[in-house]
Amino acid sequence: MNTRLLLAVASVAFATAAQAAPVLSFEASSPRALVDNRADRTVSGTINGLAFEARSNLVGRTSTGTLVSGGDPRYLATGPQYKGVVGLLMETAAGNFVCSGALLPDRVSILTAAHCVSDGFGTANPIRTTAWFYSGTDGDVVYQGNPFGDPQVTSREVNRYIINPGYTGEVIDQNDIAIIRLSNAAPGWATSYDVDFTTDLTGQQFNIAGLGRRSTIGGDFGDNAGTGRLRQGDNRLDFRFGDADFGGFFTNRDANGENFFGFAEVDHSWILDFDNGLEANDGSCRLAGAFGLGGAKYCNLGIDTEVGVAGGDSGGPGFINGRIVSVNSYSLSFGTGFGDIRAGLNNSFGELDGVVPTYIHESFITAALGVPEPQSWAMLIAGFGLTGAAMRRRRAKVVAA
Repeated sequence: MNTRLLLAVASVAFATAAQAAPVLSFEASSPRALVDNRADRTVSGTINGLAFEARSNLVGRTSTGTLVSGGDPRYLATGPQYKGVVGLLMETAAGNFVCSGALLPDRVSILTAAHCVSDGFGTANPIRTTAWFYSGTDGDVVYQGNPFGDPQVTSREVNRYIINPGYTGEVIDQNDIAIIRLSNAAPGWATSYDVDFTTDLTGQQFNIAGLGRRSTIGGDFGDNAGTGRLRQGDNRLDFRFGDADFGGFFTNRDANGENFFGFAEVDHSWILDFDNGLEANDGSCRLAGAFGLGGAKYCNLGIDTEVGVAGGDSGGPGFINGRIVSVNSYSLSFGTGFGDIRAGLNNSFGELDGVVPTYIHESFITAALGVPEPQSWAMLIAGFGLTGAAMRRRRAKVVAA
């Protein structure tokens, strides 16, 4: 994917005492994982000395490798509650890559990340997309492409893309969400999920699932194993960039219309960190400390089955009580000085992950689920004489494959 380098300068004071705004730099990426050597979508920059790196991208505290290689069975996702988490294989002019998604109640729609199927502006770019389901209980089966010919792996082609029209194509973007439509209904045994539109996610523990890169070591090293095997684990939603605590540091815009990360909306981009139980690698707490912040909201040492999001997990669901509350979007690091145990973006302890909350997209999701299939339009027009204007749909842009 195209690499974007955003360098911006801002002098935004934050609203705590007389303390100066921190100098931060970052690295970020959108982690749809590669089947070939195609590069991830990344962005990095430095503002007021705070450096960051982000990538649109499950690595556990311990190994998420195969059981044969010593993987921790706690991260396997073999129960019926995960039978609607799908592996997506996108074929594009630039190469093939993988993402994750979740089956919605109409049984023909998959919720995923927009960056899996679009470079922005409502336009879909895959030549072909296939969704892969698995009905068995072997936690190490490879979904995408079914390379070992497992008879319990089945697929559905995608014939429609509904991309949030507010998605810019930037790595950190709260509108990184899309719905893709299957050509045929999902298998009857596949689980479908309701979407939860709860608005206050601060401190909520949730369960994450995806078919992205894994680790045979764990968070001390980060991802070093391939994609296509479903894993799950837990984490906690710590804060969002638009929280008043930050006094607009991440969200205020300069004269060019840019916020800390770029032009995309980030107010409701929710952050979780990948904890190892040590204060030195508590990424959320270390970042908050630069603003004179702390307390239980930002500082905690994690969950025993904690995971971080890796490449290929993009588009995977975040669950609370079995309902979808978020979509995996990107990985983010402010560097080793802010808790990252290993320099660079590698899904190691101390890195942060960003998810898109469903609550700000209730209108988009409900409208997309309400868009009839082409044959349904024909029946409506023929049977009831409806005009296109009368049936105009708002907001969601639909692109045929």
